[in-house]
Amino acid sequence: MIVATATDTTYVELTGILLASLADRAAGDFETVHVFCDGVSDADKARLQASYGLANIDFIDLTDEMARHFAGRPENHHLSRTAYARILMPLSLSEATGRLLYIDCDTVVNAPLAPLASLPMEGFALAAVDDIARQVPERHAKRNRDIGLPDDMRYFNSGVLLIDLERWRAERISERTIAFVDAHPTLPMMDQDALNGALRGEWLPLDESWNLHRRLEKGAYTDDPAIWQGARIVHFIGQVKPNYTDCNHPARDLFLAYRARTPFAGDPLKTKFGRKVEKKGRKLRRFFGKLKRRVFGA
Repeated sequence: MIVATATDTTYVELTGILLASLADRAAGDFETVHVFCDGVSDADKARLQASYGLANIDFIDLTDEMARHFAGRPENHHLSRTAYARILMPLSLSEATGRLLYIDCDTVVNAPLAPLASLPMEGFALAAVDDIARQVPERHAKRNRDIGLPDDMRYFNSGVLLIDLERWRAERISERTIAFVDAHPTLPMMDQDALNGALRGEWLPLDESWNLHRRLEKGAYTDDPAIWQGARIVHFIGQVKPNYTDCNHPARDLFLAYRARTPFAGDPLKTKFGRKVEKKGRKLRRFFGKLKRRVFGA
């Protein structure tokens, strides 16, 4: 089994903490971790390497060919084009066989990953965890309806994906997903909607501990805090990440403990105002990127 994630300049710190947790809790459970990078500097790659601390890490810059697939795809205020990278990873890592575990960079690994290497896939190309929207039937039904799925069809969160590489390629899931994006240019949840739309329920459900995620409800997390103790992978969804001063996530202490082991330990935590600045900065970068593609065809 191999592991992969994707990051850009905004999420370098989060990626470093993920890598630190991965090395601590799951070293030896996989062959290599591949980090797909969009505009990440050599200096930041060095900080990521130091956060991980092991030799089996591979940095892959998004190529022009990969970027071409993302050009014009919908983006929003906290999800960038790196969100689409997971769709192409099985094709980009063309020599890889067996299983690929994709993990979002805004996660912390909290248990060994070895069980996923031997988990029966039951003939499916993908295993994933139900999205938290499933706990609210009306929200779940609307999400499905927005992308043309039956109201009660299962819908997964794309933050953790266990992929059977050979079956994925044989079923042309990358190509089908890209086609779904092309046919639905205003996807509310971007790559996650596209993957669910392309697979139409043909995936294996994993226990939620492999991608434990919760939404903020009126500024608070309402579940019993004890659920996070058994999480194998904690996923910090939403805009308020654990490296922000106003984050009140129940598992934030776990994140901060790993942060303290990395080169990011001395960096000041980000602020709510900083989040607004980053949001505006991403909007400007997307605008000028689109303008460049229109003018120069790049």
